[in-house]
Amino acid sequence: MWHTSRGDRVLRGDEGALVGTSIDTMIDALLVHVDVDDADELVPDCDSGIAVFDQLTVCQRIGLLHDVAEHLLMETSAAMPLTALAEATVAAIFVEARDQTAIEIDLFGDTENIQWGSEVTYWRSLVLNAYRSTPLVCLDDLPAVDSCDLSRWEDLIDILAGAILWDRDFEMAESFLDIDPNVSQQRRKLLGIDDDYFTSVAPDPRPEEAFGLVSRTREIVRPKPR
Repeated sequence: MWHTSRGDRVLRGDEGALVGTSIDTMIDALLVHVDVDDADELVPDCDSGIAVFDQLTVCQRIGLLHDVAEHLLMETSAAMPLTALAEATVAAIFVEARDQTAIEIDLFGDTENIQWGSEVTYWRSLVLNAYRSTPLVCLDDLPAVDSCDLSRWEDLIDILAGAILWDRDFEMAESFLDIDPNVSQQRRKLLGIDDDYFTSVAPDPRPEEAFGLVSRTREIVRPKPR
């Protein structure tokens, strides 16, 4: 369960499918970097552009993605605390959806080869179905599933992210952590930000533990066979 901007809820159906597929794709990319000898190395080729998330090691990212997947996609006894790390991870998940959509358009946008089948619009279908299944502010003119206008897909993804994220306070992390504590406290109070929002600690599994978290995350995000 997640304390979203639209109330406490679990993402289900097509909305959950988009988020779960994005997490699964991120986990697959991170997994190849899990190395016992380089557990603390950063992975710039997996960066999302979300600074709070990108500064973490591969194992920390895997740990956070597991925790976020569990709370976004499953019934839990309590919602996950909204910290800069948690919300930055959610933002990174939607960046992944955007990036995969952009890659899909680059690869298949101009192709007329029907042998690719559903791969041609796989990510665009996920985004469109998620948007249609979620009670959001409706756009008057949705893009066709084979539209190559990336900006229109980015608009839908931003709206979907906004249905979970309250705001983007995590983007201000450096401006709060690098100043006088008293000033930081005053700013947080003014903006209504919890005292531990920027100071929460990421999970830090050992590489051998990360493999187990990958398996458990896949069990959450991958659809069960019927």
